[in-house]
Amino acid sequence: MIPQKQPQITLSASRLKFGDATVMMGTGFTPSRTDLSHLRRPVGTEYNPLRLRIDARGEFSHRIDTVMLEAGAFELWVEDEPSKATSNRLQFTVE
Repeated sequence: MIPQKQPQITLSASRLKFGDATVMMGTGFTPSRTDLSHLRRPVGTEYNPLRLRIDARGEFSHRIDTVMLEAGAFELWVEDEPSKATSNRLQFTVE
């Protein structure tokens, strides 16, 4: 199954204070499958990808808590596993 449109992600907030959370929402992914969420640290290395379940509409939401993150700018993107399509890339900053 191929997504019907290019996968897209959004964040509920992009500037966060340490300890705050943001919610990542995704649309346009292959329904009822999984995707891989990627998060790049401010120093350029990437955390291990996190597998997320996609609902029957091709959507997901995932809370990102900053308690375990260092200060700086993070880059986030999601890969649709079945199609290998990649979402847009977003940045958020932890202060």
